[in-house]
Amino acid sequence: MHASEAKATTLVSTPAVSVVRIGIVGYGTVGQATAEILASHAEEIRQRSGAPLVVTRICRRTPRPSEAGINGAPVLDNWREVVGASDVDIVVEAIGGTDVAFDVARAAIANGKPVVTANKALIAQHGEELFALAREKNLPIGIEASVAGGVPVIRAISEALAADRIHAVYGIVNGTCNYILTQMERHEIDFEQALHDAQSAGYAEADPSLDIDGLDARDKITILARIAFNGAIVPAQVPVAGIRRVLATDFHYARRLDSTIRLVAAAERLKDGIRISVRPWLVGHDSMLAKVDGANNAIFVVGEKAGTQMFFGPGAGGNATATAVLSDVIHIARHLSRQQNAPDALTGFCNRQPLLLAKQSRPLGWYVRLTVADRPGILAQVAEAVARENINIDSVIQEPHMHKTRLSFVVTLEPIDEATALRAVHAIDQFGFMLEPALLLPIASELR
Repeated sequence: MHASEAKATTLVSTPAVSVVRIGIVGYGTVGQATAEILASHAEEIRQRSGAPLVVTRICRRTPRPSEAGINGAPVLDNWREVVGASDVDIVVEAIGGTDVAFDVARAAIANGKPVVTANKALIAQHGEELFALAREKNLPIGIEASVAGGVPVIRAISEALAADRIHAVYGIVNGTCNYILTQMERHEIDFEQALHDAQSAGYAEADPSLDIDGLDARDKITILARIAFNGAIVPAQVPVAGIRRVLATDFHYARRLDSTIRLVAAAERLKDGIRISVRPWLVGHDSMLAKVDGANNAIFVVGEKAGTQMFFGPGAGGNATATAVLSDVIHIARHLSRQQNAPDALTGFCNRQPLLLAKQSRPLGWYVRLTVADRPGILAQVAEAVARENINIDSVIQEPHMHKTRLSFVVTLEPIDEATALRAVHAIDQFGFMLEPALLLPIASELR
């Protein structure tokens, strides 16, 4: 064991506590749910943590006049009055974003207080620095809620599967996108209508860009990849394609191929490194990914010895996320009640050695949807462009009775690496009959 690893796992005696006091910074959906569960499940939590857990301070951006939080805790507008308070033992960061949240987490650690957060963007972008600061102070940081809400995938990878060699971690990690795609599939509606429905149902923000452009999923797979493969990677290194370009027509063609479409975040170990991406996939109806509907999340972890494990459940929402937040709070409180303080050994955030990223993908089949102004000879030109890259066409599918001025049809390609498929698609996009760039989706029932 290296000296740095020994330091990260040392148990240090701390002052005995009869009550573990919680300060919550950010009192929106997650912050309020955290406080309410702490109060309503107080006895069960006391039994599991070894001491009562009580919210003693709350910070929200605009406190209401004379507002009192749960159990009469004061509601403040200055987060420094929480992270620096003598009556706070653990800080829950629930404000979101990265700028102020980073200041909150850093200040809490500097004041000797463990931090628990559901903030995936904060951890994906600044996790390495925060964990380094926490190791200096011998403090834990809880991040279970940062990926997949109440689905306990981080602890499963870092603890339950710690002895295994992880080959891949992949799945559906954004409930908003999955809800939209499910609505498009079930009700045969276009993307804009499905997005509006998601916003009306509370699954999508007024500005849904982070979700539908794949950036939320990118942050989450960055975190999972660091933990699964024990190395440094930043979100900007992850190729991302969102779901804006998926049309109702694509679901018609997917159905013809006995498949559906899901936004998949994936990281897998290949011969020359780790391949990581976020993009829509065409997945067979017999795939477990296809069975994940609505706002649910499903993450698959493929181990060398343990095989494939599936973790399924609500990926967002106040109660689900707050439950994951409190799992970390209870874990930390248990150590405090035993006069110990044990930092979490999330080695992916301790190891600053960058992950070696694979330069090529493994061969996959490909779905290519072309939207054209119909004229004779289109298929021959497409076939010629594909043949120049030594790619075999598997099938050509066209829905009947489509308007000839804007006709969509699909070509599926036999397995080939992504770089070769992209070259063929780029050549096709140059043809004058193309009305918009072709949509390229990988075809797979499962990654493993």
